[in-house]
Amino acid sequence: MSRVLRNYAGLTITCVVGVAFVLIFAASSTSFSSLTLILALFTFASVIAAAMMIAWAAEASQYSISQGLALAVVAIVQTLPEFFVEGAIAWNAGQDPVGWLPNVTANFTGANRLLTGLGWPLILFTAMLSRSGNKRSGLHVIALRKEQSIEVVFMLGATLYYVLIWLRGSLEVVDTFVLLAAFLGYLWMLSRLPSERQDPREALDASPRAIVELRTRKHRIIAILGLFSFSGLVFVFISTPFVDSINTIAVALFGAGAGFFFIQWIAPFLSEFPEKVTAFHWARKIKLAPMALLNFVSSAVNELTALVAIIPIVFALSIGAIGPVSLTAHRDEVLLTMAQSLYACVCLMDLKYDVRNALQLFGLWLVSTAFVETRFAISIVFLLASLVELIIQRRRITVFSSFKQTLQQYFSRHS
Repeated sequence: MSRVLRNYAGLTITCVVGVAFVLIFAASSTSFSSLTLILALFTFASVIAAAMMIAWAAEASQYSISQGLALAVVAIVQTLPEFFVEGAIAWNAGQDPVGWLPNVTANFTGANRLLTGLGWPLILFTAMLSRSGNKRSGLHVIALRKEQSIEVVFMLGATLYYVLIWLRGSLEVVDTFVLLAAFLGYLWMLSRLPSERQDPREALDASPRAIVELRTRKHRIIAILGLFSFSGLVFVFISTPFVDSINTIAVALFGAGAGFFFIQWIAPFLSEFPEKVTAFHWARKIKLAPMALLNFVSSAVNELTALVAIIPIVFALSIGAIGPVSLTAHRDEVLLTMAQSLYACVCLMDLKYDVRNALQLFGLWLVSTAFVETRFAISIVFLLASLVELIIQRRRITVFSSFKQTLQQYFSRHS
């Protein structure tokens, strides 16, 4: 059996064993015992295995559609575990508001801040440590192309919408419609861009490349859809026990407040792990570093729009009525997420991401994560840093003109 087949077989077996264990011992996820630890181990392994297969299938899919849309699809599918996790939390919040409603905020704020505060800087740091040909040092500035302004503009728009959510202190069904409309508009625009021409042998590892190299397009589609469907089914069974076991273990070992921390950081880290592996693999190859950064920008757009959009709907289904999802217990978390995302967007106003931007993002993220009591203050620092960055870049801001040129180039000719 080839190494690629062993990879797929190993991940499939991990998923099947995890689902079987969940079906037998699912009740153990909500009350602490030795079985809870074993269940957590199996669900964690299954989440990573299913997410890895999703990532491989998503990577392979980008060679038949536009790069922008492909990276958006890659980001959607790679963040699919987050959708299941957030959906499980929103459902639990409807059944047990006192115990679970605060955790709704924990997951989507943690997931987004991990991407921009840790993921974006590590992409550049990875590129800096890499070597290209005979060059002695790696990349110190990641430059995006003109048409990639679409991702930045939509991320900025979604970020600014969070000002309304923060002021209101709740998520409502109207937010679902607004955010989903923005997300669908984003996908539609990306679908009009030209297809990716990057050689898959350079961009992909052996496992996703094996899909691209299948004999016919029909076989490739069947393989991709099969991996998506299988992994999605695994998440249907795994997500709720995964979330419950994290919360149960955290509360039992570290106290009532630990559940929020674990769901904010541990759950997103595990479910986003394959996505980060993919992006860092691209970042090690100097030519692909912009694609790695763009992958994370697309993921941030997904999480700011589609991920949050599902929360009011799932919550309404859980309680059997339409109502607001209160965020008042952790409004500072929403403010910090919005402020950090705003600074990340402002860093890309000239479509370039440099070491200074990466160090500031990473440093402020690290302080706000390590010292919870500083989060409101760090939010203000991020907002002030955004203003300073705009002043610094005032003569170099090209994102809006590039966005306009992209619309004229790829949309007017098709109208």
